Order: sequence, then C-alpha cells, then structure tokens
Amino acid sequence: MKLGGSLPVIPTPFYNGKIDFDSLLKLFEHLFPELDGCTLCGSTGEAVSLSLDERLELMKFVARNTPPGKTIVVGLTHTHLEEMGRLARCAEEQGLRGGLVPCPYYFPNSFPMVLKFFQALDGASNLPLVLYDNPLYTKTYLRAHEIGVLLDECNHLKAVKMTDHDLDKITALKKGRDVVVFAGDDVVAFRTLLLGVDGSMIIAPAVFPASYQEVVRLLQAGDCAQALRAFSQGILPLIHLFGPGDEVSTTKALFHHLGIFRSAELRLPLLPCRPERLREVVLAYELCQSYSE
Repeated sequence: MKLGGSLPVIPTPFYNGKIDFDSLLKLFEHLFPELDGCTLCGSTGEAVSLSLDERLELMKFVARNTPPGKTIVVGLTHTHLEEMGRLARCAEEQGLRGGLVPCPYYFPNSFPMVLKFFQALDGASNLPLVLYDNPLYTKTYLRAHEIGVLLDECNHLKAVKMTDHDLDKITALKKGRDVVVFAGDDVVAFRTLLLGVDGSMIIAPAVFPASYQEVVRLLQAGDCAQALRAFSQGILPLIHLFGPGDEVSTTKALFHHLGIFRSAELRLPLLPCRPERLREVVLAYELCQSYSE
C-alpha cells in the first residue's frame, strides 16, 4: 500500500518520568475515528529525549493498539546509525508503515555525506523510508534535484516530508516522479495542500481531526474557496497561537487541559508551557471549536 493521508505528528505523553500509555490510548480515541493514522517519535514526540528501549517499547505498544487500516509512521532520528537500523527493523517487524528520517545532524553535511548516510540506512531493513526535509533543525538544505538523487539511489526511500518553505520543491518533486510528498509545517499547510501533496505530517490534524479532514475532503472535491474558509475559521487561529518554537509544550498543555493527557509533562531541555501561553492557546482552540459547532 502506498503511503499517504493525514498522519499527524503526535506528542509522547509522560507521567512521573515514564511514557503514559493510558494517555496515548485516549489520544488514539481522539484521532482515529477521523484520521488515516499518525506519526510517532518525531520532533513533536520528543524522540531525541527517549531511550532506545523506550522507543522500541512505544513502537510495539502502538502496533498492538492501532485500529485496523490505520497507517503508523515512526521517527528514526538518531546519531547512531546502527541503532537507527535496529529501530527500522523493529518497525518493520511490528507492521508499521514507514520510518521518518532527517538528514544527519551535528556535523556539517555535504551532499555526499547525506547520500552515503541514507544508502547505509536504506540497506539496514526493508522498511519504507520518508525523508524529513527540515533545513531549520538539520542545518542541511537539499535542492529538489538532490532529493531526486536520494530517491533514485535508495530503494526504500518512498516519500518526503516537506518542512522547507521553498514550496517550489514540491512541484519539482511531483513532476514526472512517483513520490509521496507530505505537508510538513502547519504554517504553510494550506498552501501545500493546494499544491497537491499526498498527505500531512503536522500537528493541526491531531488537535482538530474532523475539521482537518473536512478541509481535505473539500479540496479533493475541488471546492477550494470553501476549503479555505473552513481552514481559516476552524484551524488557522490555533496555528497562529500555538507556535512556532514551543509547539511541543503548548500542544501537551492543551491536551492536558482537554483531559486527553493526564499530565503536560515534558523532558528537559524542553520547559513547561507557561499559564499565560496556555490561555492564548485555549482562546484560539475555543474560537476554532465555535466555528465547527
């Protein structure tokens, strides 16, 4: 099956320092009646603050508790290539649909370094891979033709999450190439949807599953004006106020406020959402809800 659909990046709930699996199940109840699946262990999921054992446990739990027909993609971000391979093989064994992989970080990258890195990971398992094109975090800017080389040279690289705001890359990648492209940043989500992306790996659908899917359905039906109206009134106010920069803390605080998460707990170096920030986010959330009602 081809990757695609609304697969929001979800936060990892914690309680007393441990992964809160009960809260994760409540989040699934909120998401899965509407959405196509989700993406765990991404930036929003604080993957880099999880131990390898926690990430393996989380994958296995999600695989056991995901409704049939839903797509789960897992972040493989790590500084240790062998352990990335282990995560990929576990995801493959558990029946997860893909692994989200950014360019390697910390060392300044040349394109040959990036290519060798992806080729090595590509050979470590048969898990379909999703390139996480995120120049802000990785300090690596890939041009469209370089992404094309990665797609050509890596058998299991099947998709791209486009966080780069150079949206011309979406058009270039889709032209004459069988590649799945995901919207990767809430701030430009509607523009990327208009460009015909195959799905979304952002936060907004996790907060407003039904409203976001309505926007997707309207665009698929060709009603761009009504889709923009629905997005602007039912989703955009939250995007204005929940980030960027503190999306993880504000999203967790909102889910705690709504009773989905038992706690808004984070792991250092992230800091808790301040009460005044939560008031802003709740104000935007309630405005969006008033439209959908």
